[in-house]
Amino acid sequence: MRLALACIPLLLAACDTAAPRVDPKGQILRAELDRMTRAYTACVDKNVAAADVSNDPAGSIAIAAVKACKPLRGALKLKVASFDRFGHPQHSADQADIVAEASVGVIEKDLREQAVVTIVKRQNMDR
Repeated sequence: MRLALACIPLLLAACDTAAPRVDPKGQILRAELDRMTRAYTACVDKNVAAADVSNDPAGSIAIAAVKACKPLRGALKLKVASFDRFGHPQHSADQADIVAEASVGVIEKDLREQAVVTIVKRQNMDR
């Protein structure tokens, strides 16, 4: 009995050290999504910065800048679908694809709107 009581402080001391945390797959996928979203955003920003804004309407230039980044958009959509399937394993591939298209569509809409604002500012500075 005394031996068991003497071991309790040793057991409690061993519990104080936390095991090293291993990133679960969801956190790794989230980090990849963030990286891919930043790459997609940077691509659109780069195309907007390089665009000739003197002749065409801002909306047309923004659409062209977003379209130029279509490969990154496609890769991001696939990763979002993968993330959806991980978080919702009961979703079919079609459901995951619909969620991915909607999610990437929101990002694309925001990028296009930001691009229009940037282009209009550049056009106003050129006048």
